[in-house]
Amino acid sequence: MKKIVSIGFVFLLLFVLLSACNLPRSGSQPTTDPNVVFTAAALTVQAKLEENTPIPALPTTAPQEQPTQQLPTEQPPAAATATSLPSPTKTSVPCDVAKFVSDVSIPDDTVFAPEASFTKTWRIKNEGTCTWNTSYAVVFDSGASMGGPASFAIPSDVAPGQSIDISVDLKAPASADTYKGNWMLRNASGVIFGLGDENKPFWVQIKVQEPTSVPFAVTSASFDMIPNTFTGVCPANIVLRGKIKTNGAGSVTYTYRREDGFISPPMTKNFDSAGELNLVDYVMPVGGAAGFAWAGNVWIWIDEPNHQSFDKQLFTINCLAP
Repeated sequence: MKKIVSIGFVFLLLFVLLSACNLPRSGSQPTTDPNVVFTAAALTVQAKLEENTPIPALPTTAPQEQPTQQLPTEQPPAAATATSLPSPTKTSVPCDVAKFVSDVSIPDDTVFAPEASFTKTWRIKNEGTCTWNTSYAVVFDSGASMGGPASFAIPSDVAPGQSIDISVDLKAPASADTYKGNWMLRNASGVIFGLGDENKPFWVQIKVQEPTSVPFAVTSASFDMIPNTFTGVCPANIVLRGKIKTNGAGSVTYTYRREDGFISPPMTKNFDSAGELNLVDYVMPVGGAAGFAWAGNVWIWIDEPNHQSFDKQLFTINCLAP
């Protein structure tokens, strides 16, 4: 109903305007162009109609979705790179270095009567690169000198890899106790050196007891092996030429032994007093069939009174066909 009234009002207004346009005006020229009048009227009607026309709602723009924030992805730990370690370099061998091989005589804690004389022998190996000549010397280092010299020359040349028996004459102190004397080597330039890289001394250690309490004992035993290596037709005979020293009178029972289990028949040597005596030569059979080869130690074993081995020596054999 409201819309009909509005349309009627519009036509009424249009009529009034058209009528007014035909009325003459004072001082003005009548409008001669009817199109202008109709155009104005149409625009007026259109404007009036638009007043009551509801304004269409504008489409709303959907809010843009906010991009999801990407969390930083945890990177996997970098693979450990293998570091190439430098190859170990071989340490150069010193010019002068010694190695203790064995006590040829006077094992540690050998018992002596006060002021008893004895000879200590060490077997020492040259493990350096320089040859020891007679300008080299054995020197007393520390402890009990036991009447020994301050120094004495090495008796012969010793090439690298060879061994030498070093002997020194000593005398037991007068008082009962345990005594130890340390010895080292000195080269031609006066530089003192000892065993291994640490230059440790080699020593002699004895016990001094009153004669009434000193038991009979072998103080040293050694032998020569002739020859100490054999290559040829087997079996062969090796001569063992030994000697034994005691601290008094008594009877000594001994054998020769090898690492392969060989044991000689027991032999006996009687001593009327303290001292050193030569032993009867013993012929040791060795070898087997052609192609047999063996290397091992040979030593003298004191069964009575010491129950002790002395002077181990390396022996090698290679058996050939006849």
